Amino acid sequence: WQLHMMQIGFVLLTITAVQALSGEDAAYSVINSVLPSAISSQFQLELDSTVDGFTVSLGDDLDTRQAKIKVTGGTGVDLCAGAYDYLKSAGSSSVAWDATGGSSFPAVAPVAPSSPISKSTKFDFVYAFNVCTYGYSGMWWWDWDRWDHELNIMALNGVNNPLLVLGQEYIWNAVWEEMGLAQEEIDEWNAGPAYAAWFYMGNLKGWEGPISSDYRERTRDLQGKILEKARALGMKPVLPSFSGFVPDALASHVSDPDQIKLASGWNAFDPVSYVEPTSDLFSSITASFVSKYCAEFGCESDAKNYWAADLYNELSPPSNDTDYLTSVSSAVFDAMKAADPNAVWVAQGWMFHSDPNFWQTEQVKAFVSGPPANSLIILDLHAEQHPIYESTDSFFGTPFIWDTIFNFGGRSGMYGRLEQLTNGIMDAVNGHTTMVGMGIAPEAIETNPISYDLQFDHVYNTELHEVDEYVQSYVQRRYKSGDEATLQSAWKLLLRSVYNATEANNDLEGAMGNIFVLRPQWNATEVGCCAVLGDLYYDPQDVIDALGLFLQAAGEDDAASLTSETTFRFDAINTAVQVAADYARVVYGDVQAAFEAGDKDAFTAKVELFMHVMNLADELLADQPERMLGFWIEKARGAASSDDEQDQFEENARMILTLWGPDKNAPLHEYAYKLWNGLISTFYNERWAQFFDMVTSDWAEFSQDAFNGEIVDWELAWTKLKGVDMITKPNGNGLDVAKSVFDLVSGA
Repeated sequence: WQLHMMQIGFVLLTITAVQALSGEDAAYSVINSVLPSAISSQFQLELDSTVDGFTVSLGDDLDTRQAKIKVTGGTGVDLCAGAYDYLKSAGSSSVAWDATGGSSFPAVAPVAPSSPISKSTKFDFVYAFNVCTYGYSGMWWWDWDRWDHELNIMALNGVNNPLLVLGQEYIWNAVWEEMGLAQEEIDEWNAGPAYAAWFYMGNLKGWEGPISSDYRERTRDLQGKILEKARALGMKPVLPSFSGFVPDALASHVSDPDQIKLASGWNAFDPVSYVEPTSDLFSSITASFVSKYCAEFGCESDAKNYWAADLYNELSPPSNDTDYLTSVSSAVFDAMKAADPNAVWVAQGWMFHSDPNFWQTEQVKAFVSGPPANSLIILDLHAEQHPIYESTDSFFGTPFIWDTIFNFGGRSGMYGRLEQLTNGIMDAVNGHTTMVGMGIAPEAIETNPISYDLQFDHVYNTELHEVDEYVQSYVQRRYKSGDEATLQSAWKLLLRSVYNATEANNDLEGAMGNIFVLRPQWNATEVGCCAVLGDLYYDPQDVIDALGLFLQAAGEDDAASLTSETTFRFDAINTAVQVAADYARVVYGDVQAAFEAGDKDAFTAKVELFMHVMNLADELLADQPERMLGFWIEKARGAASSDDEQDQFEENARMILTLWGPDKNAPLHEYAYKLWNGLISTFYNERWAQFFDMVTSDWAEFSQDAFNGEIVDWELAWTKLKGVDMITKPNGNGLDVAKSVFDLVSGA
């Protein structure tokens, strides 16, 4: 069997990607989908593979008084990015996810440039996504329309190297069946779709699974459409490969089960079985998967194919011996190369950051030195705060992509480090020759759009950005109406506060911890494992004042247009949520002080205030569907093909936001918390109410341990709820509630 699988790998040269769309057609589909027709109709796109980047010029029809804007580009991505770059500079436009306010465009297209404008990028690769993004952003339940929109947003921002890993469960099922495993053995191993990312990386098995044949086929079909459009646009997708993790039952189906071992284990989950990378079995499984993947989805025969494989994501290798580590990475690439002669391995560098005690200088050097030169690309994740390339001499000559994370778990909250971001990008560009790309690798997208806007602006404008000037242009592009001076003043306050985290705050993993989502307790220093609850790194009064300015802009006589803009509503309401959360920190302290003083009357009054503030936050978030638990659950259930699968998907959706797993005492509880309507009211609010009730009834005899023992059972029961009626449509009251928040905290 193993020899047969090895031989399969050598037929891949005959397999090529099939593209039904041309690059121009794909680019037109992007701008026609995202831009208003009055603007998209004014663009003329022309693909020219000899062009490096794009050129924007007068259209070919020079007889008309309003000549079209012609964009000539080397790829479909260049065409899209060229059109958007020109709109940004000349037409006051911005593109963002719907969940963060959406995009903003003027009523009419700008005039074409009087002379050509040419731009190119310094980056071979503009990367997108973290493996975890698929779980924390709900990409596992996305339909084609949502994926198509994501591809459009990526193309407009110049992304050409996205991590696209759907559909692999279908391929893996075929691999394991061919090796003799029964479907029950495969099902026992497969994790639920919300947890696929950690399943791929060998962190867990079986949790919240299995997955149905319908789901495997749906994601296979979806991946086919995704890759077709991505490739037509000229993207170079990063595809999934074999990282070594296998079903436990495989040991009984191979001739040498000693090649299969147990990984080190992760966050209280049972260790996962893996195949020793230097073994023949590893090579044969790689060959089987890659050949089947290419047969299903197509692979390039005359260009590079990029394959992701992460062996040690928060897992410890069995040995720190440098010769062993070199042999492992060499063997992994050799297996890829045998299966696909055009293979390039793309590996996350997160392991070097997460376990620096193991991955010391010599171990890092040994690992990256295994594959031949230019056959391995390292993703330097979290480089905006902790760039590994700086301490490893650019990964000892290995090509790397400078990546940001921006958030962990998609945790809610206003946060950014704009000065540090632009400085970090340019330090890497100017000082290290093995940098081959830049990208975003957030654990969840759809947060703090200004950070992504600034980073992507460096793709074709690779220079140090003066952040004050940049934010001024951002405000002009983001809103079509309203008093600009007032809006600019609001953003100046946000820039010097929540968006001004610095190296002094490098301990933060995204936004400051939120008191609403804390599992109730006194003297808290962090939420769950990872969200810091210490002193704010900014003056909360700046955020209050910014909210006041947003409300002032909304209250102008001619503000009807502004208050209907989704970008403005998101920013104003998002600021109000942050104000409420910051204020609740103060009230929480007052509640504890009253308890410690034995003042029951003050305690009761402050508890009422705390709960009122939390209710206001819940009401604020009912203004937008993407920030509603009902929307999240509705979409998850909608991805299922049976009643039982609907219930399973809902449990996946509830569990990952709250307890995470593997049990009610899970160390990762609240890791992926969200400030969402419905989640606050049915989970966080109810939990705090139970805490305050027990404190009130027991008072001097109150036991935190007793409360914890009861609340984890309640939390687990909440994750098992099914089919509960929830609000899924926005109520449009957000700005009124924001005014209530402002009046409360400012004492009006």
